[in-house]
Amino acid sequence: MRTSAHPQRDRYADIVLVERTPLRRTLGAAGAGVCAGAVIQYLCDPDRGRTRRARVRDKAAHATHKVYNGVAVLSSDLPKRGRGAVAGARHRLRARSAVDDRILYERVRAELGRYVSHPHAVEVHVDGGVVTLTGDVLSAEQQRARRAVRRVPGVRRVDLRWRAHDDAGDTPGLQGTSRPRRPVPELLQQRWSPSARLFVACCAALAWGLTGRLPRPLSWAARTACTVLALRAATNLSLRRLTGISSGRRAIDLQDAISIAVSPETLWRLVSDYRRYSEIMPDVLEVRLLGDGRSHWVIAGPAGTCVRFDAVETRREENREIAWKTPEGQLFAHAGALRLTPEGEGRTRVQVQMAYNPAVGAIGHAVAKLLGVDPVHKLREDLMRLKTFAESEKAAVQPAVTHA
Repeated sequence: MRTSAHPQRDRYADIVLVERTPLRRTLGAAGAGVCAGAVIQYLCDPDRGRTRRARVRDKAAHATHKVYNGVAVLSSDLPKRGRGAVAGARHRLRARSAVDDRILYERVRAELGRYVSHPHAVEVHVDGGVVTLTGDVLSAEQQRARRAVRRVPGVRRVDLRWRAHDDAGDTPGLQGTSRPRRPVPELLQQRWSPSARLFVACCAALAWGLTGRLPRPLSWAARTACTVLALRAATNLSLRRLTGISSGRRAIDLQDAISIAVSPETLWRLVSDYRRYSEIMPDVLEVRLLGDGRSHWVIAGPAGTCVRFDAVETRREENREIAWKTPEGQLFAHAGALRLTPEGEGRTRVQVQMAYNPAVGAIGHAVAKLLGVDPVHKLREDLMRLKTFAESEKAAVQPAVTHA
């Protein structure tokens, strides 16, 4: 039987462990009770509880529909990609088998379009699996194009007879600017397929489970990487747009539209005068016109702060469209466009598209929504205010109709 050299210390440690366990359980139960009470108070408020419960039901139904649609798309995409992968592997294994010259010609032409900037300047001749390339090509592209054509299934040999040029010069076939669209691996693309998102999410979950055996600094780093991959797979947004780093003005896209019972000409005089925006939207505190399509805006920010930024018009079409963007270096980087479309009978459809880059990208956008600052809801409110203001102003200036 093994005895401890410090029985008093071991007894003290057991007492501390016994005391800590009930304390943690008590704190956990108290936190759960506070959260449950807050949820009940939020949903059962006498004044706004009914509206909040209806909103929760609508959002739950919307989320359920999105899940069903995602499962349906995944169930269709996964088997097809699986069959495609099997067919591609079988095709590679039978690469040395005879292929019709006409089919092989089309394969080579398609592959050249991915690696050569001027594929129309290259002539392809196929005879019994031997591919002969003639014409003109740039020197910087010929080796990569030759390797790509050599990998085409069914090609036995590649005979290069084209003329390589260091630059376009006076060669007719190499004139004009063009850029070949090289194949991009699935995980390096901006948008992932449903199967790739499922695969990455499963790998992230598996890697998270295996990090428990690693030392603490390594486990933290690995779990952070797993979290980033899981968010990338769940949102299907690139890391630039997800984090807001080097994403310019486009991290979040917003779009909404509304129909207003005002003619396009009348509505244009209202929306094209930025100084009147402070009358329509309470968050717009001040707008100063700087000339040459530039303006300075002061809007109300969170926690009583003021957000200042400059905007520059990039396009203006009378009675139809205004587009703008913020100059480089602005804290609130964004770009947008407002379009007016006549609907007949004195009505106009107003469509607003915006792209902006909040702090921490899409993650910051999600946190703002959790805190009740939803930009989508805010845009909808602003459009409703514009509709109310424009229609009430039209009614105020419209002469009264008298009946005899």
